[in-house]
Amino acid sequence: LKITSPDKNYELSLRGNFQFDGRNFLNDDGNSGKDDLLARRLRPVIEGKAGNASFRLMPDYAGSSTRIFDAHADYKLFDALQFRFGKFKTPVSLERLQSPADMFFIERGHASNLAPSRDFGFMAYGNVIPDILEYQFGVFNGNADLANTDTDDDDKKDIAARIFAHPFRNSEIVDLQGLGVGVAGSIGDREGATSKTILGTYKTPGQQDFFRYRSTSFADGQHLRIYPQAYWYSGNKGLLAEYAISNQNVTNSSNKAELEHKAWQIAGSYVLTGEDVNFRGGIKPFQDFKLGDNGLGIGAWEIVARAGGTDIDDKTFSVFADPTVAASKASTYGGGLNWYLSENLKLAANYEYTYFDGGAIGGEDRPDEHALLTRTQFRF
Repeated sequence: LKITSPDKNYELSLRGNFQFDGRNFLNDDGNSGKDDLLARRLRPVIEGKAGNASFRLMPDYAGSSTRIFDAHADYKLFDALQFRFGKFKTPVSLERLQSPADMFFIERGHASNLAPSRDFGFMAYGNVIPDILEYQFGVFNGNADLANTDTDDDDKKDIAARIFAHPFRNSEIVDLQGLGVGVAGSIGDREGATSKTILGTYKTPGQQDFFRYRSTSFADGQHLRIYPQAYWYSGNKGLLAEYAISNQNVTNSSNKAELEHKAWQIAGSYVLTGEDVNFRGGIKPFQDFKLGDNGLGIGAWEIVARAGGTDIDDKTFSVFADPTVAASKASTYGGGLNWYLSENLKLAANYEYTYFDGGAIGGEDRPDEHALLTRTQFRF
């Protein structure tokens, strides 16, 4: 829904993404996972433009409280130099930069564990070579892995940067035109405390915490993230892969260490009905699902698969994290089926199996997680 001035200099638009999920944990004798029906995201999006200036506002009404996820203003000098101020996604993780409405799977993979979610900051960005080379470079408050913060937890700042290229966009080899490769990262100092640790808690695709630090541990010193990343889309096929390194100084009492955690994922999509799959924009069925006198429409059907894992630095245990409750490694394999009844309505079902090293009493492994996730998604 868009309102536009006759001269096209002013625009106001309304969009939205609404997701209703089911989570079921199979073979869950220890009752570690909660079977649940929930509103995962309830996000109206208001966007506007006035000449070269624009803004985006996106609250989320899911959960027990309303929260602002995006609130930023942009100014465009030209394609190669644009500016953004406010709260938005830190340009580090590739999958994090993708809209949740466009992801292959219901939940993000392991590599997103080591990246920040959203932060307040200032960023310069643009397309140095249109459709071929883009960049982002910004200064942010700086927050913990997987964090979404509204204020600065200390008086330090992070620098984040990303460069991403489509080297074969203009190639005569059609299958290579959709290949994108890049690298991103962030660096900054932390001054945490036991009252404000600035440390991340890592989750399985079933959204269960499998690793957290001791409450007496806190970030203290440099935090460096590095994210090599790539995707490939060609017609009805797509792949997305990234590797993550989070190197952070952590303190607990008189003990201090530089800890390096790693994570990775590779995910693939194949659209059975032949429609194109893209990083942005979702799948648009050749024909919407319908039953009636005017014929049968089956919508678009997509199968997806992925593998990934998170590996915690061995030096973390047992000073900085408790090995009886925090796993040292989590590995996940999963598959799913997505049905696009129309461009706006999607039904999804995923099964993800995760096994762990450690995380239980007596040096035992945390019980395996068998997560069956479902979603009904409406977007406009």
